[in-house]
Amino acid sequence: MTAPRRTAGGTAGDVPGEAAATGAHGTASGNPRGAADAAACRAEIVRLHGIIEGWLSGRTPRTAGEFAAFAQAHLPDFTLSGPDGASLTRGQVLAWVEAAHGRVPGIEIRIREVELVAAAGPLLVAAYQEWQYGTGADRNRRATVVFLRDPDAPHGLRWRHLHETWTPEP
Repeated sequence: MTAPRRTAGGTAGDVPGEAAATGAHGTASGNPRGAADAAACRAEIVRLHGIIEGWLSGRTPRTAGEFAAFAQAHLPDFTLSGPDGASLTRGQVLAWVEAAHGRVPGIEIRIREVELVAAAGPLLVAAYQEWQYGTGADRNRRATVVFLRDPDAPHGLRWRHLHETWTPEP
């Protein structure tokens, strides 16, 4: 979530030719629930990064309703372990993102290699790569997210924890 972005064309999504999200440990085939969980994780990760990109770029209006789409995705006890090692609460993340409206006008975010790592009861764990472009300091990261199932949330998932790690420069 650090300095998030969207893909070219203004929406977060896959890179052409990217493999579809897979189920737990890469095996979605033969497990309809695993395939559905993997698809929900992918859709929610792409959706939220699209919101982040729109907000940071300023393409999304700075209104309470628009910001609520980001804020409501996160559970009250959401935590973020950032790629710099910082641990942030939901309140800290919301404050940072809200203040960053329009500060990264050329930002684009691409999400790649979404994988459902584990699913147990109400929890899902997914891993993905986040590629950011257009910031002047393009940084890529690997991320692992813990979701809690919530039938009232988009794609039936709310963000509980996110851990990001910088990837080595190419």
